[in-house]
Amino acid sequence: VITNNQLIIMRQLLLTFFLLVVPQSFAFVAPPASSSAYAASSAYKRAPALALSGDISLVDQLTDPLLLQHMATGGALAFAGDVIAQSLLSESEEKSIPPKDWDFIRTKAFVIFGALYTGGAQYFIFNFLHNAFDQPLPRLAMAQFFFIPFCYYPTFLFMTPLLRAGWEHGFGSEEAKARQNQLFSEVATKIPPTLLRNWCFWLPVQYVQFNFIPAELNVTFTAAFGVIWNAILSWSTAAGKPVAAEKEA
Repeated sequence: VITNNQLIIMRQLLLTFFLLVVPQSFAFVAPPASSSAYAASSAYKRAPALALSGDISLVDQLTDPLLLQHMATGGALAFAGDVIAQSLLSESEEKSIPPKDWDFIRTKAFVIFGALYTGGAQYFIFNFLHNAFDQPLPRLAMAQFFFIPFCYYPTFLFMTPLLRAGWEHGFGSEEAKARQNQLFSEVATKIPPTLLRNWCFWLPVQYVQFNFIPAELNVTFTAAFGVIWNAILSWSTAAGKPVAAEKEA
């Protein structure tokens, strides 16, 4: 049975989706086509990945306005996704967004991860996939069966416990190391079942992505569906303990 509070939270989820994704779909924040930054960005898209040699320097690639835009989008959607997830799982009697028992440190760690990986690393990963493979199915296979298990989850498993423990107890302290090991163990045990759920959700989503979504909107599309993915998982496990590892791909 869906309660009124859950309906309110799901409406907030849809509102977040449209506010953050629709403006980008109409290129409201894209740089002008005549600008040198846009030209550099377009030239970069013909490169397979981070090019350490060539016409575009590493600094220019890392300061590409499109990359910075994607990082901001990844961080913003990670923030929205985790706040909504914690709201769905909150044990507080009074439901709200953010929840009364909001774990702000956890959200902050996910925002950093969302900006650096979802928005940053995937910008280069998707460029690589679009340039290395002409057909969408090989792109999908590489994304889901190589980059997700061997890049995404190891990065998540290392970064989020490190950041959360460091902010809670001070980086380098014994308490932080113990907390990091605890979080690492908790998250690591949930990776295998989460990976299976990941494939059930993301294989059809990324099939659409690689077939129909323009390359420049791939990161935004993925980050947006990451909000929905995180909320669905949190809602489906609301009767149990929070599933911290089940984040967007």
